[in-house]
Amino acid sequence: MNISIDSLFAEDELENSTVVTALNHQDIVVALSAALASERVAVLHMLYPRTDSRTHRSLDALVDVLHGHGLHQVARLVSQEAHYLLFKDPVKALKAFHEIRNDSLAIGVHLYYAGLVGEAAERKLDAHAHGRD
Repeated sequence: MNISIDSLFAEDELENSTVVTALNHQDIVVALSAALASERVAVLHMLYPRTDSRTHRSLDALVDVLHGHGLHQVARLVSQEAHYLLFKDPVKALKAFHEIRNDSLAIGVHLYYAGLVGEAAERKLDAHAHGRD
């Protein structure tokens, strides 16, 4: 995995020979997914709110659904409240993303793929999962 330091600086910062920049969480995950793009690795960022017992019921229900769809490794990691899930298989990543997004109101998920985030990442992952790219 190679991440160029230049990819972390804005273009105008590079032109001005800036020696420091600020990054946020999304910058880091986007850079990671871009670095892993040739390997077709998807990153799911899981969001587990710490609110009340409904969250735990929703988490347990989601884990059961994931097991029911044969996503046992994903279910185990979600039950442990893993914050980042990395997938080497676009088909399983897309399936897990849809299950998590659609089957839990309390648990959130963001998709990062090939240096993209959100809808663009989902379209690219869908294309790779269905052999269209």
